Amino acid sequence: MYNKEMVEQILNGIVWFNNQMGIWAFIIPIAFAIAVLYQLYQSYKNPSAKNSRILMGIYAVIYLFSGYSIYIGKDFMGPDALIGGIGLWSVSFFLILDVIFNWTKVKINENKGLRYISWFFIIAGIFLYPLVEIATGFTYPKMVFFGAECPTTISLIGIFIGSIPKVNKPLFILVSINAIFTGISVAIYGATFDYLYALAGVFGTLLMIIYFKDIFLTRKQ
Repeated sequence: MYNKEMVEQILNGIVWFNNQMGIWAFIIPIAFAIAVLYQLYQSYKNPSAKNSRILMGIYAVIYLFSGYSIYIGKDFMGPDALIGGIGLWSVSFFLILDVIFNWTKVKINENKGLRYISWFFIIAGIFLYPLVEIATGFTYPKMVFFGAECPTTISLIGIFIGSIPKVNKPLFILVSINAIFTGISVAIYGATFDYLYALAGVFGTLLMIIYFKDIFLTRKQ
């Protein structure tokens, strides 16, 4: 999916974007994180269709922003920027469908294993991802934060894992498989911090297989 030159273009695009955004490169991710964490708390406290829809709506807005942030990097990535932007806007589309049809029920899972795995990836996407970037030699401005594709999707996979069996099935499949291939291919060619992205995809895919009957075959959830 990616080669060394493409990964270098992505990293250069990240530097350009952060420099253009200035202080907003920090403010916007913090605002997104606060919004997600607050609504996640509300969903755990009162697991209702309304709260789940609001959380999915927040993620839909984040992916609209994330797609735009990739698209405006077209000077670095060329046509791939449009493809990347459309890909993230497609995720936003599926999240909007989730808001309409309430496919995902966000709650504290009764299964302790799913619960802890879910919390790990939610925390990893919001808090640990930048620490992994720094630990692997990537410092600001060559860093992405919550609101960008990879850390946001890590946390979304975590939420889907915790919501098993009532999840957005097509999107759970899409983001988990994409995380594996994108994470590995980008990490191999230099952005080593994205092995964490691939790990989230692996867990998402494995748990879909393990709980296939509950997720895909059980009608009443």
